[in-house]
Amino acid sequence: MQFQRFGQHYVLRLMPDEEAMTVLKEFVRREEIRGGYFIAFGAFRRVKLQYFDIEKRKYLDNAVDRQVEVVSLMGNIAQAGNGETKLHIHGAVADSEMKTYSGHLDEGIVRPTLEVFLTRLDGELLREKDPETGLDLLSLPQTL
Repeated sequence: MQFQRFGQHYVLRLMPDEEAMTVLKEFVRREEIRGGYFIAFGAFRRVKLQYFDIEKRKYLDNAVDRQVEVVSLMGNIAQAGNGETKLHIHGAVADSEMKTYSGHLDEGIVRPTLEVFLTRLDGELLREKDPETGLDLLSLPQTL
């Protein structure tokens, strides 16, 4: 992975065969980014997307085991109560027949590149376990 910093903004370029979630998590840990958001585009040689089944309270895996273009990839960075860095990423990919697949990103193997534009927030975003869904949801201090 290569990157360049512009104040609170970063541009990253992931390389072939890097796994997107792993590389991004390691990058935000190393840079001590406690809250932020990003967009990305490029391509994967394999991707695993997920759908959250609200009734079963679990993610269902959907693997696309072929070359796809990343049509859209966006996510945020937050901290869980146990101090773990959490990336929440959703994406849409398209294959050579222009079929699209979308969902929650679990894994993406880069080929040939993934370009990420990341913005660091001043402060920390937190996630807490929601007892109703079992999901780690953003915990924000203010309400209307």
